[in-house]
Amino acid sequence: MKILVANVGSTSFKYRLFDMTDESILAEGRLERIGDSSSPVAHNIGDHHVETDQSLPNYPSAVRDVISRLTDSDTGILSDLSELDAVGFKTVHMRGEAGTYLLTEDILQRMADYNDLAPAHNPPYIQAIRIFADLYPDLPLIGLFEPAFHTSIPDYAYIYSVPYEWYEKHGVRKYGFHGASHRYVSQRTAQILNREDLRIVSCHLGGSSSLCAVRNGQSIDTSMGFSPQDGIINSTRIGSIDPFIIPYIMDHENLSTSEISRILSEESGLLGISGLSGDVRDLEEAATKGNDRARLALEAFCYGIKKEIGAFSTALGGLDAIAFAGGIGERGANVRQRVCTDLEYLGVHLDEALNADPPTEGLISTKNSDVAILIIQTDEERIVAQATAEYLNRS
Repeated sequence: MKILVANVGSTSFKYRLFDMTDESILAEGRLERIGDSSSPVAHNIGDHHVETDQSLPNYPSAVRDVISRLTDSDTGILSDLSELDAVGFKTVHMRGEAGTYLLTEDILQRMADYNDLAPAHNPPYIQAIRIFADLYPDLPLIGLFEPAFHTSIPDYAYIYSVPYEWYEKHGVRKYGFHGASHRYVSQRTAQILNREDLRIVSCHLGGSSSLCAVRNGQSIDTSMGFSPQDGIINSTRIGSIDPFIIPYIMDHENLSTSEISRILSEESGLLGISGLSGDVRDLEEAATKGNDRARLALEAFCYGIKKEIGAFSTALGGLDAIAFAGGIGERGANVRQRVCTDLEYLGVHLDEALNADPPTEGLISTKNSDVAILIIQTDEERIVAQATAEYLNRS
């Protein structure tokens, strides 16, 4: 069974081609800054490797670039896409119950119904799915929706203190996101520590960030809510704020719903505080040069993560492990150090030397730390491939 996994970001497109007989990777690649004048592209297809900059003005051009490289007569690994059993997508949000679905027109419409809740993700995913459907209409397209891992969250943790009819009529409740990453992180942490009975806080930190409280492999709470805009501070998205700020600013700045939505999702978060960038690397460099707003953005970001860990340790009834994943989680030594500082009361003791020069994956806590601190190289695509294969086997 061969499954191509498509991971569509707001301006990026990652893919992996799996042979599910042994879950080996036959090809993988990443196309970034789609829509810019120059897009960095990297492909590993069999023994062929290429890195280049090219023009990718939109998602159709990115998808077609991947297909042409996979099916290239000289360097490709497929004769055509008919060799695939399915394409799996790390889909984000839709109206209705989260899970693994065949991406029919009905499901795409239910995704479109939530475009306003996930404006950076749902529209490009819908576009990418339609491109594959148009090119190969007989190829099964399967979506693993990010909230699927969080369906185990108890009702008292997902319910909001709004009129209950909003929940019944509009589905207003906490859903949670980054489910594929949090699932993988919890599984991999259990493998490394050789324990299944773990209370883990999974920290997926990147351009989009969230935390998840995991007990015995199941999500019991998570920081994101009804939309990916909630939770800790993100790169350009607000995170949790007093909701009455929004109508207050709309009235005083004479903003429409679409205008405030754009500001809250594109001009807020780390970018909004710093006025400089939503990229932690840029902010760390600016902070070392005395930029106080960059310093403030970083401290607010790390403080929010630390506070969430404390809250989740209470929800879990204790803490066995903190796992850092995602681009910032895996490579952000300064962020990890800031987050773990003053958590000693929970039994968290970071090995500063290991943190500064960490393994690619593994423990970075001291030997006497009651709580294991780990770096995990998350593998969302593998989780999507597994879910896609399970769906096909059930059908």
